[in-house]
Amino acid sequence: MRKPLYFTLIVLLVIILSGSIQSPERALFVDDEILVKISPQITSSEIQGIFDTIDAVVLDMFPSIDVWRLKIADEYGLEEALQIIRELEPVIYAEPNYVIRASIQPNDPEFNRLWGLNNTGQTGGTVAADVRALAAWDVITGSSQVVIGIFDSGLDISHPDLQQNVYINQGEDAWADANDPGSGNQIDDDGNGYVDDRMGYNFVSNSNSPFDDNGHGTHVAGIAGAVGNNGAGIVGVNWRIKLLPIKILDAKGDGNVAMAIKAIDYAIKAGIKVVNCSWGGSGYSSALYDALALANTRGILFIAAAGNNGVNTDQLPEYPAGYDLPNIISVAATDHMDRRALWGDEEEEGSNDCGFSCSSVMAAVPGSNFGPQTVDLAAPGKEIFSTIPGSYGLLSGTSMATPFVTGAAGLLLAKRADLTSQQIKDQILNNVDPITAFTGLSVTGGRLNVVRALQNL
Repeated sequence: MRKPLYFTLIVLLVIILSGSIQSPERALFVDDEILVKISPQITSSEIQGIFDTIDAVVLDMFPSIDVWRLKIADEYGLEEALQIIRELEPVIYAEPNYVIRASIQPNDPEFNRLWGLNNTGQTGGTVAADVRALAAWDVITGSSQVVIGIFDSGLDISHPDLQQNVYINQGEDAWADANDPGSGNQIDDDGNGYVDDRMGYNFVSNSNSPFDDNGHGTHVAGIAGAVGNNGAGIVGVNWRIKLLPIKILDAKGDGNVAMAIKAIDYAIKAGIKVVNCSWGGSGYSSALYDALALANTRGILFIAAAGNNGVNTDQLPEYPAGYDLPNIISVAATDHMDRRALWGDEEEEGSNDCGFSCSSVMAAVPGSNFGPQTVDLAAPGKEIFSTIPGSYGLLSGTSMATPFVTGAAGLLLAKRADLTSQQIKDQILNNVDPITAFTGLSVTGGRLNVVRALQNL
């Protein structure tokens, strides 16, 4: 008799429960201003003639260095204005008025443990083998107007590093006790078919309680959106965001296709644009494919874990990451040295050291799955420190890599709320850092670079 299809957590090794050189990023500048140094040997009327060639208005003059700050006319683009003025003989140089910003580093006390966000070699890894979060936060740190769905084992809604970022369904009356789903008014106030779903829904028990009885969902959520700069614990890729917990995995980390389909329907009704799927299975489901295809027509992007079996998913697919749909991003995992992440004792051939359930086909050395055609990109996924119910802990797996990409999608939407799912996907995949470990092993051959995706938007 065939065993029923279950989804199992793509996560490996509950390691601790306790508390390369990259190319420069594109410089930012004021769109309609330039700085011009002019030879002091010319007359004021000659200087004015230079300005008149681009209909510029003088904003400032710095006499100690003979530099003028000019506002260029609307009909000139910045590059065009610079080209024209640089060709004039008295001009010594002309350049954009570059933007400078404080390098934002949050005051969260465990920030130094988050090598995936900012790798300084603090864990013995390679400096800058990270997603370039510090530079990304110079652009934007998130928005409470952006909602991402967390299809997982639930969420610790009272966690001090998550509580402020948990989604609140304003269509439902407030619970009498904000931390007790049972204290609602027992009425479907917003008419969406779910009673008292103030903070997401639980499709395991068919209740409005999204509480995490496994720990996986809380860990995933913290990577994407733990509250930033609050002087506590850690920070997520987004400092501000709304995390919508949709529970489809039970206390053992198991769920099924029917629950996933219900969750997709819920996400469609909620009108969200991005969903994190740190789970998978090896069985192809036409029903799940159809649900995801429907979600594609509604503009929802699903970011999914590639799997932890160390196999080529072009040959041994993992779903939902492996569905050939435009609204799916499949994410592999790297370690702190920008290598393809391996689990357990990497020297012990045949190691199968899984903290949670593993898929049925294991490689000689289990590690992140890969696939030249079916895995899109990689992100940090080994020994990632994040939130767990009531505390913090380390977990490893492509489950952990996936919310880095989901968090990046959240930042893109914070910068431009009108982005489509395809635009978000293209922006992320077209701006990776190429790394040797995934050359020829993924569609992009690279690891997530959040700031490049933001700056090239």
